[in-house]
Amino acid sequence: MTVDHNRKKIGIVLPVFNDWEAFTQLLAQLGEQSDLTKNDLHVFAVDDGSSEPADTAALIVPKGMLSDLRVIRLACNLGHQRAIAVGLVEASKISEMDAVVVMDSDGEDPPHAVAKLIAAWEKLPSHIVVASRGQRLESFTFRLFYSIYKRIFRIMTGELVNFGNFCLMPQRALKALVHNPAIWNNLAATIVRSRIPYTEIRINRGPRLAGRSRLSLVGLAVHGLSAISVYTDIVLMRTILAACFLGGLAILALITVVAIRFGTDWAIPGWATYVAASLIIILVQVILLVGVALFQLLSFRSLKPFIPASDANSFVVDAAEDLGRECTPSS
Repeated sequence: MTVDHNRKKIGIVLPVFNDWEAFTQLLAQLGEQSDLTKNDLHVFAVDDGSSEPADTAALIVPKGMLSDLRVIRLACNLGHQRAIAVGLVEASKISEMDAVVVMDSDGEDPPHAVAKLIAAWEKLPSHIVVASRGQRLESFTFRLFYSIYKRIFRIMTGELVNFGNFCLMPQRALKALVHNPAIWNNLAATIVRSRIPYTEIRINRGPRLAGRSRLSLVGLAVHGLSAISVYTDIVLMRTILAACFLGGLAILALITVVAIRFGTDWAIPGWATYVAASLIIILVQVILLVGVALFQLLSFRSLKPFIPASDANSFVVDAAEDLGRECTPSS
């Protein structure tokens, strides 16, 4: 039997929360992608504590280009980002896996774009390939708040994250990321901060295959804060520097008030007392803010981090059932 060394073993990690109808359609579309015939695709579906059980009968069908399907059931709902982290950990356990693709299970990350990610990776095999968003289909309100979030993120961290979870990471990058505590909060921000080289390709967002999106503005806010949390130490240091600058201005203003009060006759009776008192209050608040920020920064550096590669398995109830055993392997 001749072994085709050009064939790549590609894992596909998809978090699923009650979106089984869309997920089933996505599987069918992935199996129909003729551009993926030279690859063996292994799907890791992470059931993120769904209240609606998967229809296993619908999942155990021939999947065309897909080699197998494994559903990883979590003990409870961890959220989108942490479900992805658990899926990456499970995929990293397979040593012969060449690369892993992360995508949504609702179809908004279009199946036909997987081949584009693989093609870009084959040109730069040491790079992570990320999908920067082209045309978006969300409402104007959602896009407005998302734009505001990106600007706030840039101000607080000094970085720009122009992509989401849809990406491909080679095995070496996968091994590094599953040992990075930050992926437990946000994958995209972790990729940017990890210093692992990455390449962006532009991909338009697709429509949902079924159902409605469960991501609200509150969910977007939580997602944004999770991304910022990857840069907690940098945000705290920037806060300390900004507070010190404000404190310096308050001291300078206080000196100016004293100089005017006792060195000139410009002062209106009583004004210096009120202004000086206000500046002293600001200065005290700055000192308290700097102290709290420094305490937080030092405490974060002394805590034992959560390492997904070794700790995420605690949330896995079942990862052994291979629902893809009746799939037709690609030839």
